[in-house]
Amino acid sequence: MEGDFLIEIFEASPSELGDVANLYAEAAYGAAIDPADTLILARSGGKLVGAVRLCAEEGVTVLRGMQIRSTFQRKGIGAQLLAACQPYLGRRQSFCLPYAHLVTFYAAAGFELAAEAGLPDFLVRRLNAYNAQAKNVVAMRRDTRGG
Repeated sequence: MEGDFLIEIFEASPSELGDVANLYAEAAYGAAIDPADTLILARSGGKLVGAVRLCAEEGVTVLRGMQIRSTFQRKGIGAQLLAACQPYLGRRQSFCLPYAHLVTFYAAAGFELAAEAGLPDFLVRRLNAYNAQAKNVVAMRRDTRGG
């Protein structure tokens, strides 16, 4: 049936970093991938269709770079990637800086809106830089018990 596809969700190996970099370039997402990041990927028919990074930064986990190839958006792949992040997010306090229209999406994984005063300094700077570029992002926090 048209529209049916099988999605494989898995943790990336170092050999897949180039494919993730290509996906990010296609999406015009410019953040660099650190080899220490944990990447959770989605593949369909052997093709990388989505990725998300979990970055250890200054004692917290930051969920970054959730990107889904445009032809695969709105098919639940982002939700599958976010679900696959749950075990990693439960290890310590986690943050994300999503677009404001995605608050409900991230809330489903236990993230809650966070006041700037409750953010680590590096995230305050990142949040302000994104919003200075008119990106309309918000800060969200998830405690280890979240989700």
